[in-house]
Amino acid sequence: MESKFAAIEEAKNYTDAKIHLLRSRLPAIMKSDCVSVVAVGSFGRKEASALSDLDFFFIKDREDYSPDDEVQAFRGLFEELGIKTPSKDGAFNSEIELCSEMSRNVGGFEDKSEKLTRRLLFLLEGDWLYNEELFNKALDQLIRHYVRETITEHQLCRFLLNDLIRYYRTICVDFECKTYEHGKPWGDRNIKLQFSRKLLYFSGILVVAETAQQNWQAKREILKTYLRLTPLERLKRICGIQAEKALDIYDDFLRQLSSSDVRAMLTATTEDRNKQSPEFKTLKNKGHQFTSELSRLLTATYDVSHPVHTAIRF
Repeated sequence: MESKFAAIEEAKNYTDAKIHLLRSRLPAIMKSDCVSVVAVGSFGRKEASALSDLDFFFIKDREDYSPDDEVQAFRGLFEELGIKTPSKDGAFNSEIELCSEMSRNVGGFEDKSEKLTRRLLFLLEGDWLYNEELFNKALDQLIRHYVRETITEHQLCRFLLNDLIRYYRTICVDFECKTYEHGKPWGDRNIKLQFSRKLLYFSGILVVAETAQQNWQAKREILKTYLRLTPLERLKRICGIQAEKALDIYDDFLRQLSSSDVRAMLTATTEDRNKQSPEFKTLKNKGHQFTSELSRLLTATYDVSHPVHTAIRF
């Protein structure tokens, strides 16, 4: 029997198969266990298709070790395994992060947009391709940084929530710069803001909301449990049957994004409304419906007395 959310299931199956291949091949080319390879983007979210590129970066726990050879060897697997490489000017074109640096200077002058992006995507959609132990070590380290032992039970994890809000607002502002000044495709980025970026943000809010009225140890465990799920899995687990309408809309988005014709249409679409196709306008309207549904879900899942409602406004 066909799944109720066939496109979501198809994307997950495709992604799982490619990740399984990568995990089986990477031990032969990696030279050290002080390095982990992290998938983000559609592969990290288990939403990839044959048209998706694989955004990735390396993390390491030794400052003096350079995995440049491993990066090149890893990229060499892409064509062989039928995976698209990320764009050369992308944020995840073989970046290398030192574990100890990921939680240093958060919110400070050295916390540039690229670092903020890698940190939040590592938390919200990252999945390991090599060295799960180091991946989990980095995740635990970040969670400990965001949730101190001094936090009280009635407090939400506001440090993490504020960083999440900062990241989401940053990509919304960056959209204008990248499309207007740098000439990046407008339609493609606009629709992704409407769907995948918004879902990522919303799923993070849900995770933080779940930490209410818990001691610091429980808050850390809740974060660790939910951050190892994909955004769609968080939506299903936390919101339950209430999430079905949102999932149905998102399923249609993934179905359309797996079409080369739709991808070409999005790449060609500009902000000139007079030139936008009926297909784009329909997808855009679906995005507005998705936004409304997520807003409804937040109040359906947490009543008005829940501190998350105040926290995301003030």
